[in-house]
Amino acid sequence: MKWLPTFSRYLVAGGTNTVLGYLIYLALLQFIGYRAAYVIAFALGIAVSYLLLRFAVFRYRGRPYSAVFVVIGHLFQLCLGLVVVEVWVTLIKGPEALAALVAVAVCTPLMFLIHKWIFSRRGVAKEPC
Repeated sequence: MKWLPTFSRYLVAGGTNTVLGYLIYLALLQFIGYRAAYVIAFALGIAVSYLLLRFAVFRYRGRPYSAVFVVIGHLFQLCLGLVVVEVWVTLIKGPEALAALVAVAVCTPLMFLIHKWIFSRRGVAKEPC
């Protein structure tokens, strides 16, 4: 259970970032379609995510090029999330306003494992942030 405090910080940071992203998504829905709104809100959340992961969650600079790995991880999440959003709206016929939240629920456990690897101290010289 050594990972539990880190996972708790991850959930709080992710929750904060998700609420911010969701509010942006809802605001954008007033002007553009759900696909574009999801992508724009998602992109803005990447920068916030990196800062929260590095300084609040893992409290470590991570692997060399950790920022690049975070962006790649989020691009993977974006692709997976877009599939979830599309399935939710077109196949399941769920409301567009909930599509982004469903994508978050599906992607969160996998992204924790990816981010844990990126900011892992194993095999990396131990230096503070």
